[in-house]
Amino acid sequence: MDDFVSRGDLAHIPFARVLAGIGRQGLTGLLLVRGVGGEKKFSFDRGALVLGSATFDEAGFLKFLWTRGEADLIGLARVEDLARRAGTPLLRALTEEGLLAPARLWPALESFAEDEACSLFDREDAEFEFQALPGLAGRTFVGGIDVAGLVLEGVRKMTNAALIAGHLPAEGEPLRRLQAGWPERPRLSLQERYLLGLLEPGTTVAELYAESDLGKEDTQRALFALLCLGLAGTTAPRPKTGRLPADRSPAETERLFAAFNNKCSFIFKSISKGVGPVALSIIEKSIDEIKGRLDPVFQGLELKPDGRIELRSSLKLNMAMGGEEGRRSLLRSMDEILMAEVLAVKRTLGPAHEAALVRGLERLGDAS
Repeated sequence: MDDFVSRGDLAHIPFARVLAGIGRQGLTGLLLVRGVGGEKKFSFDRGALVLGSATFDEAGFLKFLWTRGEADLIGLARVEDLARRAGTPLLRALTEEGLLAPARLWPALESFAEDEACSLFDREDAEFEFQALPGLAGRTFVGGIDVAGLVLEGVRKMTNAALIAGHLPAEGEPLRRLQAGWPERPRLSLQERYLLGLLEPGTTVAELYAESDLGKEDTQRALFALLCLGLAGTTAPRPKTGRLPADRSPAETERLFAAFNNKCSFIFKSISKGVGPVALSIIEKSIDEIKGRLDPVFQGLELKPDGRIELRSSLKLNMAMGGEEGRRSLLRSMDEILMAEVLAVKRTLGPAHEAALVRGLERLGDAS
């Protein structure tokens, strides 16, 4: 997923992606959405949606209560008039007049906040701006509304299929699963988990459509949700380990592994320049995230202080390279490791550093 953008228009950056960016970054502040029908304001505290006095739309909430059948128009008008004449806060007037008990009122407030957000998922005719703040002003009525869950619910309810399709990668693009970085893993539905399971490294969008049993429209919807949440993404420019060599001798195996390690060391040096001593832990984390998908030979790998990878037994490496399938498995694992490390550079230092790194790796590959 791209770095969070604080302002733009919903035609280019869908509301689902805007919300997910705020949640993943753990941001605090106000999100303003301006378009036909006026402006909507949303408060966020450390990445969670908050309904507070600073952004509470009282008129909108009264309309919500009526349309949901929580109260009749006469009772709502009476409470609104009382609150205005007596200077009583609206929520207090609702409970004191006996129109809504707190046990019903607070769940309604939470539903209202979620409904206001979900109403924007299909929109393309509005602009947004996020204003980062050190803290939120006013009182909090409902806090801690899960943004990841809200994104999933909003996408599931979307009717603008053209918006969804327009923000998916081209059919020839390869996909992969990603570690999104949410504090708690988003609660996917059974069909969303099914689709995520189909995303083997290198699976193209067209292949996903052909393989999925959900049907194309629901496949696109689920894929859109996974992409917005950062649980799936397109494959980064692939720093190749090299073509399968004709020479399958132990010497050639060692040469291939040495070329791979040169690239690992090159990536480590690149990230070290930007972050210093924590570079090794960043690389370690990137490898840990994919270790379960790697060839068994790499399960006991050790990361050296210069970023190179050492296996417990080079004999195992040579034996694994003896068969065609074993060779392919090892080469895929080497590519997986390099791509994970390149992604770590993007997450830590940004897309510009990633692009420069990939160019450097390509030059290194040409020279090897």
